[in-house]
Amino acid sequence: MTRIKHSLRLTFVTLFIIGFSVAIVISILKIINAKEYSEIAHLKTAIIPAERGNIYTYNYKLLAVTSLRYELRYDGTYLDASQNDLEELAFDLARIFQNKSKKEYLIDLNNAENKKYFLLKRDASLDEVEKIKEINFYQKPLKGGLLIEEYSSRKKPNSNSAARTIGDLRNDNTPKYGLEYSYNSELMGKDGKSIVLREPGVNRIIDNSNNIDPESGKDLITTLELDYQDILEKSLLRQLEKHDADFGTAILMSVKTGQIKAITNLKKTEKGTYADIENFAVTRQIEPGSTFKMASIMSYLEDYNGNIHDTIDCKNGTYKFKGAKIATIDHEKLGRVSLKEAFAHSSNIGIARLITKYYKKNPELFVNRLYNFGLGDKSKIDLIGAPKPDIKFPSDESWSGVSLPWMSYGYELRLTPLDILTFYNTVANNGYSVNPHLGHLLRTGSNLIEISRDEMTHTICSESTIKKIQLLLREVVLTGTGKELNNLPFSVSGKTGTSVKNYGNKNKHKEYQASFVGFFPSESPQYSCIVLIDNPNPKIGFYGSQVALPAFKEIAHNIYIKDGLQWDGTHVERRNLVNNSLKDLLDNYDNKFPAVNNHEHYPSVVGMHVRDAICVLENAGYEVIVKGSIGTVKNQYPKANSKVKRDLAITLFI
Repeated sequence: MTRIKHSLRLTFVTLFIIGFSVAIVISILKIINAKEYSEIAHLKTAIIPAERGNIYTYNYKLLAVTSLRYELRYDGTYLDASQNDLEELAFDLARIFQNKSKKEYLIDLNNAENKKYFLLKRDASLDEVEKIKEINFYQKPLKGGLLIEEYSSRKKPNSNSAARTIGDLRNDNTPKYGLEYSYNSELMGKDGKSIVLREPGVNRIIDNSNNIDPESGKDLITTLELDYQDILEKSLLRQLEKHDADFGTAILMSVKTGQIKAITNLKKTEKGTYADIENFAVTRQIEPGSTFKMASIMSYLEDYNGNIHDTIDCKNGTYKFKGAKIATIDHEKLGRVSLKEAFAHSSNIGIARLITKYYKKNPELFVNRLYNFGLGDKSKIDLIGAPKPDIKFPSDESWSGVSLPWMSYGYELRLTPLDILTFYNTVANNGYSVNPHLGHLLRTGSNLIEISRDEMTHTICSESTIKKIQLLLREVVLTGTGKELNNLPFSVSGKTGTSVKNYGNKNKHKEYQASFVGFFPSESPQYSCIVLIDNPNPKIGFYGSQVALPAFKEIAHNIYIKDGLQWDGTHVERRNLVNNSLKDLLDNYDNKFPAVNNHEHYPSVVGMHVRDAICVLENAGYEVIVKGSIGTVKNQYPKANSKVKRDLAITLFI
């Protein structure tokens, strides 16, 4: 008889092997009992998506963020559940989601009997999903056939604000347009890989040396600021609705840096409301009309050392250029005037006759000068879809006898609103061009990465030409088509624009585009801005001064208030406007007015801007009380020239 040594140890080993084998058999039986899932319960390599970076404003407020959403589905082919089981499940679904009754969910479950991927709830919350995982039905083998699908979606916390500029993602998380597209390689990160055991409703990650962890994308910090964005959108929308226009765009740029602080594009929808659904500012080419006259005058000043006091005959407002089918008609009937007057009052005839006189024999010189200004260069804005400007050459087949005069006042060439603004911003920046951009910084963890930009190291023309054109742009506001801006508490320089869109079609009512582009404050520009409104109702108004200028004015004024009611060119002080009198808010205003020497009678300040009126009166030693907000003085008490009463303050009514 053979004697077995260590019988106790052998007994334990045998029991362990039997137990392990039983566990394996049970697992196999579970998988076999899972019917349809018997063929997929095995290891596979799966892609682990990287977390996409967020998009922020200049001061770190969210513009776009990735959020998770869930769907709950049911596999009715996998498990032969009893009616009691289904009733319990229907009760739990109604209790957790509260969007259907138990009876409705029970009908759904019975209808899903032979369906493999039946939708029970779309866009379930994380809290709802966690509650589903706690119910009895989910504890059955293979989760009872309940499948929880996780999806990532891109959300814009600020809804439609700058929506087109921010961009969107497709269902597969690839970008469509906007900043999502331009900075996709930085935002998307790097996907990982992992060995997983696939089961219904879940992928179980298996530890493996070949697994690669995903690398999260970088955050994008933009140049946009929501306060400015809100100002632009409200001001533009007000004018679009007032003039029943088709669409409009407005852009606000920092003069020194080229940072786009706000950009809005609003188009009328079929419902009659306006939405940001197309980036007109960057992609839509237009005939700029009178805003292009600045380039024409600059060419003359640069090529012929012209003077703004040179004169030109505007032919009393009507003139037919050689080769033209119809006469050019100006809004104002001007005779022989200075270039300063012709530009301020936007005379097409005056500017076109000037350019024709000097460039008729050499139109290539004029067009080349436009290209030297950078007007022919494609914008380097960090958004896709920006087209190359369409500026024809005399050698082109489309060039005709009227091309030169028509180009001089903004026809037969096409630029985007951003192209026009960039050119005006260059003038505001004393001839130095900066590339407009929306991406400011990239962030990974706590590290900030600067986005490099090309910098222009030379001016587009001589300093004398820049100074002359700056005087002309200021004159537009002082005496010309932009004079409605004179009652602002700061100086503005710019140009109105009105173009006829369908001038070649005599059988249609005329359609217009109205615009205003400029910068402020004039002495030390902080911001440049363009407002363009397409196809306003001509019965209400269609000139740039009527349609676009009021929006520009509202934008500039509200930014002035936001920036603390003072700009001195080197420092912008921000102040709390609550519970402060205008006297306190304006007490740092520079003294530009002489003292009032007659202390026997009150001086008159009616018609003056309140800022100037306060300085005049305080210099004379009067106490001032202001009733109203920023604007011009409409009335005063005591009345002007009345006898001074001791200790009686002057009240100004705005």
